[in-house]
Formats: sequence, structure tokens, C-alpha cells
Amino acid sequence: MKGTEVAIGRRREQGGFTMTPLIDCVFLLLIFFMIATTFAPLPGIRVKLPPPGTPPPGTAKPEQFILRVSDPDPGMSYGTMVLNDQVVSMEMLLGNFQRGTLKQKEMLIIQSGRDVYHDQIVEVMDLAKRADIKKIGFAMVARY
Repeated sequence: MKGTEVAIGRRREQGGFTMTPLIDCVFLLLIFFMIATTFAPLPGIRVKLPPPGTPPPGTAKPEQFILRVSDPDPGMSYGTMVLNDQVVSMEMLLGNFQRGTLKQKEMLIIQSGRDVYHDQIVEVMDLAKRADIKKIGFAMVARY
């Protein structure tokens, strides 16, 4: 018999592609993305910084609290705080906020250096909210 092959005792396997490892990888990726998308976003504070520059001439400076926080000295955790040209500590700040006039309690403007720790700014914001200050703004000091 010409052209006929008979395989006795042997089984001929066809070459092919097994899908099992591919399916395993697809399921692992599916599980990973399902878990990764269920994380809730962390709550934060929205901060809208003013554009750099000076205010237009003729605008009156409103009476409000202005807190300047300098960069902390090496080895210190807090920078020096100056509230309306008076040096204050964190302990004195709440009392000064509470003794403010209604106009001053409308807004607190915080000017801080680049190296001030967020912990200090958040603590100041907490004290301001406890003293019923309605708005908190952040000012940028232009450096030349």
C-alpha cells in the first residue's frame, strides 16, 4: 500500500497551542483590576492658589487675619508664626482667632514658606475652623 501509513502502538499528536495558561493569566489580570478599582479615593483638601502677581491698584485691603509662617529652623518641627504683625505660638492662636472681630473672622489668609510642614498648616486650619472663621485662603509670596 502506497501512501498509507499505519501507526501501530503509537499515537500521533498534533502540534497545537494550549489555552490553559493564557486563560489563567487573563483571570488573574481580571481579578487584579477588579480589586484595584474598588479602592476609595483618599479625602483631601482642595486648594486653589491665586495667580502670581500683585493686586490691581486701587483695591482696598480688607481687614482680615493674615498669618505668615516661616520655614522651620533646622531641627525644629514648626516655623515661626506671625499673625497680623504679632508673633504667636500654636497655643495662643486659637485665643487670637476667637477674639477677632466679625470682619476678621470672614477670612484667614495663610502665607507660608516652601519648607513648612503640612502638619503645622493643617493644625492652623483646624484652629481656624474651631474659631468659626468662614474662609481660609492661601497666598503666594513672590520671590525675585
